[in-house]
Amino acid sequence: MKNLPPLKALRVFLAAAQHQSFKAAAEQLFVTQAAVSQQIRQLEEYLQCQLFDRQNKQTSLTKEGQTLFPYIERAFSQITCGVEALKSDPNPNLLRITSLHSFTSLCLIPKISSFQAQYPKTMVQFAPTNQLVSFSQAELDIGIRLGRGDYPGLVAKKIADNPLLLVASPMLIKSGVTDVDEIFSYPMLEDTSSDTQAALLDCCEQFGVDRSSLKSLIKVNDSVPLVDATLAGRGIAVISRFLIADHLSRGQLVNLLDYSFISPYSLYIVAPEQHFGWQKIAIFEQWFRSEFESSKPN
Repeated sequence: MKNLPPLKALRVFLAAAQHQSFKAAAEQLFVTQAAVSQQIRQLEEYLQCQLFDRQNKQTSLTKEGQTLFPYIERAFSQITCGVEALKSDPNPNLLRITSLHSFTSLCLIPKISSFQAQYPKTMVQFAPTNQLVSFSQAELDIGIRLGRGDYPGLVAKKIADNPLLLVASPMLIKSGVTDVDEIFSYPMLEDTSSDTQAALLDCCEQFGVDRSSLKSLIKVNDSVPLVDATLAGRGIAVISRFLIADHLSRGQLVNLLDYSFISPYSLYIVAPEQHFGWQKIAIFEQWFRSEFESSKPN
């Protein structure tokens, strides 16, 4: 233990490495940016190597910093887990959920009333974000993510695969239309995420369509405006079934050509291990699984 650098400097390094920004680290730690720089310099002097490249106001980890980062991240995660393991749920009647903005607004909020009807004493609080957040730095109980399940320091429980569908409003294309040329003559509304782009390429290959011939009306990295534009009949789009299940069941959207592509990013609930021992997490997991079991197509 005598050979370890100061814990404070390691904590500052962790924040700076996670954000790739001394300014953001300072805001997280409630210190000045100069204080962060000083701690990093002291740590670099202690380790006799440079941990960050600082060029043109950009901060990035050096090769040495990249080597150190996962060890420090795991170490602080374990410290947090150890401390939390000694504590019971401090707010048993408050469930704080983090998820993507799109999943929160298009899927969770429309469904959560059934959870609240079953468990009226549990108040639900949403913390939507498109960034991965640290449970050790935010007062969160559980996260819902579309990913590969690799969340260091957290337990990830797979809920379901994530099918991506080719859809349109029946105002634009009537249900049952199978003319490929007609369908792909309409404007594309594109999500720029990698899995959606892979699905679009697969769809084109499956139906013999030249990908470069498609007319893109809009390109976005947020599913909320994409769903809105599709519902308005502005074009065809590839969208996660999770986000449009209710629209499909109500006939507001139609699945074109019965096309479906399983994304490499599945639906997970994630949290520190000890959170899964809390009653409110257990009842939420049970409800969440049942919701998505019931929403699967026959």
